Amino acid sequence: MSMSRRSLLVAVGAATPLLLAEPSSAQSPPDLSTPEGWLSWLPANRDRVGIALDDGRGAQLAHAASAPMPLASAVKVLHLAAYAEAVVGGRLDPAEQVRVGDWERYYLPTDGGAHKLSLEHLGVPADESGYYAADPDQRVALREMVAMMITYSDSAVPDLLRDRLGTREVLAAGRSRGWARPDVRSLCAEYLFLALPETAPPPGMPTEARRSWGFAVERRYRDDPALRQRVRERLLTRPLPPWQQQTAWASATAAGAPRELAAVHRALAGGTDPVSALAREHLEAPTAGHLPPGVDGIGFKGGSLPGVLACGLSVRRTDGAIGSGGLVLHDPASGPRELRSADPALPLLLALRDAAWRDRLAAALGR
Repeated sequence: MSMSRRSLLVAVGAATPLLLAEPSSAQSPPDLSTPEGWLSWLPANRDRVGIALDDGRGAQLAHAASAPMPLASAVKVLHLAAYAEAVVGGRLDPAEQVRVGDWERYYLPTDGGAHKLSLEHLGVPADESGYYAADPDQRVALREMVAMMITYSDSAVPDLLRDRLGTREVLAAGRSRGWARPDVRSLCAEYLFLALPETAPPPGMPTEARRSWGFAVERRYRDDPALRQRVRERLLTRPLPPWQQQTAWASATAAGAPRELAAVHRALAGGTDPVSALAREHLEAPTAGHLPPGVDGIGFKGGSLPGVLACGLSVRRTDGAIGSGGLVLHDPASGPRELRSADPALPLLLALRDAAWRDRLAAALGR
């Protein structure tokens, strides 16, 4: 399976924007946008990476595959699966025209421009800031919003979906596909904890209590225009906290294991039911025009936060074999530029294509 580096980087970059603005750094970062860059970086950084890989033909590779690590936007595959189940079950109408202002009730401009790109893609004019819709009463189809969640990693859409469907629906979508205890939180609230520290829970709060706290903060933000305006003014006029504070914050966000991430992608890629088919339409759309011979579809969802990279993917081959993988990189000591150009899908795709390269990857991981 060969894919041009340009098409691969365009596809992965579109789905995994850096979520927070980064300060400049004079340090030369490792080049994790190339195969050799990954192989040279991994031996000294094995404890920062978890990988689960199954090529669908009997070859597997696992390294810290069951260790929970922050997932960033890779977790949104769960919201997509829940959406697909609700559409097939008649609980959501993909053609529903959603008011953009209601979408933006869950939005903070801390997403590296993902929402801005979503508005541009959908032809929704932005206001003078460039980040919000000029006309909050303009409407877009729900299916288009979900596409923006996958293609540009818009982070307001998953909260809107989870709030409408219920957290249990999103949890169940993961459990039924091999993710026993998904860590589903309010993304809006997690970003608020960084941007508006006075909303954050006390340090050391257990994960379950933190989730409940976050849902309450999200509801307040959703229903209080004055709070949303206050956050908007702060984020558009003041810098975010220092980089080390950002990486510490990211380390406490929603986590999962590479094996669980891979399991959900494998289930959706191999499912013959309408729910899986609908989810695949979204997951495979970014690479649909760049498929190599012998491949029917490449589906993935990546994510990034300061010090965090994650990707879950699947490869549907024309002979029926399905490869799948999950990769999570957590390096809170990384500098602000070190992971900027990193391509988390690259090592997984190469390992699914090339047995010799998979062996080199295993050696770099000390397997």
